Amino acid sequence: METECRKGIEMPDTFDAIVIGGGVIGASTAFHLKSLGCPRVLLVERGDICAGGTAKSCAIIRTHYTVQSNSVLALKSLEVFQNFSEVLSDPDADSGFVNSGYIILAADDDIAEHLLESVSTQSSAGVDTYEISPTEALELHPRLNVEDAKVLAYEPNSGYADPYLTTTGFISAGRKLGVEVRPNCTVTGLMMEGQRITGIETTQGPVHAKTVISAVGPWTGNIATWAGLSIPLEVSRHIVLTFRDANPYEATLPIVKDMTTANKMYFRPSSGGVALVGTGDHGEPVYNADELDENVSDDFVLHQGGQMAHRMPSFTNAELVASWTGPYDITPDWNPVLGRVPEVDGLILAYGFSGHGFKLAPMIGKILAQTTLNEACDVDPHPYRLNRFAEGELLTGAYGVGSIS
Repeated sequence: METECRKGIEMPDTFDAIVIGGGVIGASTAFHLKSLGCPRVLLVERGDICAGGTAKSCAIIRTHYTVQSNSVLALKSLEVFQNFSEVLSDPDADSGFVNSGYIILAADDDIAEHLLESVSTQSSAGVDTYEISPTEALELHPRLNVEDAKVLAYEPNSGYADPYLTTTGFISAGRKLGVEVRPNCTVTGLMMEGQRITGIETTQGPVHAKTVISAVGPWTGNIATWAGLSIPLEVSRHIVLTFRDANPYEATLPIVKDMTTANKMYFRPSSGGVALVGTGDHGEPVYNADELDENVSDDFVLHQGGQMAHRMPSFTNAELVASWTGPYDITPDWNPVLGRVPEVDGLILAYGFSGHGFKLAPMIGKILAQTTLNEACDVDPHPYRLNRFAEGELLTGAYGVGSIS
């Protein structure tokens, strides 16, 4: 089979494929490249592995989407999280996956209608999801207040994972196959001959390759500038809080997605018996992902605390334990860009995950590797092409903009 990973001229620093970015997408891509037979694979990361956006992820694993291709990616990725060490052929690999289940609830409105349609579509496609009654929801999560929830659905196989364990699991498994990993190696430019990629410039010197896969998320604007591209990308700041009640929040309680809230609040158990709380809305636009304001206003904490107290009355007097911020890389339709760039031969982009990339990372890494090797992809990447925006074929979900798509 002819691929782009052919043996080329031997040079001191020459690879068949270079992956830029040491987060979960890059780590998954590098692993899959090597496991599919690419001879020489290099992953470069400007800092430590899993020190960027992945480190801030809430790592929720669900399959609920109204964009069907997302649901397929999520279902296939869930199977990887469930069988992580087996898929990676590494007995030491552990994603930290906890099968807690996932409840999504809505008021009696258009969102509820879309919720029911999505559950029906996903169920017919093989996803284990179904509508539940308020009584059934309370059996699963006794702390909930569901009086204003008119439609509820449940995914029994969903849960959450550990971003660091997942990322380093892919890295370790990839290294055992022969992936070379260079942390603390900053990319400073692309090497090109005309409109063809020939490698990258780094703080450790030039590295040659015919294929470069960019998996740097909110920092993709730099790659686009070096390649002479104009891409749709907005970076926003998102806040995550953890609250502690008088009683420990059980690790096996289901994740809850509250679509009755304007900011599409969600919460899940986290270590130390706390509840981790985030939002799926637009967040605050920022111009530099490296300069996120880590300060969280009292008004935001009070607002989120109030929403939590409504949905779980036992949290009425809960205390704030911690807060952090992280970047979302957002496209106009809140769905990723995956694949080759027609204008630049040898450049493959993966960006715009808009807050829901972690759960898709296992399969995204695989289809990026398959794209690199000119192999048939397990999931068709065509809907995620960069040119869809110019062509007016956006992947906007039924819920509108937001990370749940």
